[in-house]
Amino acid sequence: MSKILNKEQRQQCWAARDAYWECVTVGTAQAGRESVDDVEVQKRCSKQRAEYEAKCPKTWIELFDKKRDFELFKAKKFEEQLKSKASSGKK
Repeated sequence: MSKILNKEQRQQCWAARDAYWECVTVGTAQAGRESVDDVEVQKRCSKQRAEYEAKCPKTWIELFDKKRDFELFKAKKFEEQLKSKASSGKK
């Protein structure tokens, strides 16, 4: 069972999560990669990941990570659909 976080702890968790994913986003963009699994990105963001894991319950981390992966997947599919419509001349 996850420990129950108070308001301040939740805010710290969310801030740590946001800092980690910002680092990953910047790292993947700079490296020209899309994957968080890239070794360079993992090294660069290890401090932020450690803080994220220290401040958030494991179940929350799993949920946040899956949600982010799904949001990226949706965005990629949406872009592909737009490109497909643009190349076929549909509006």
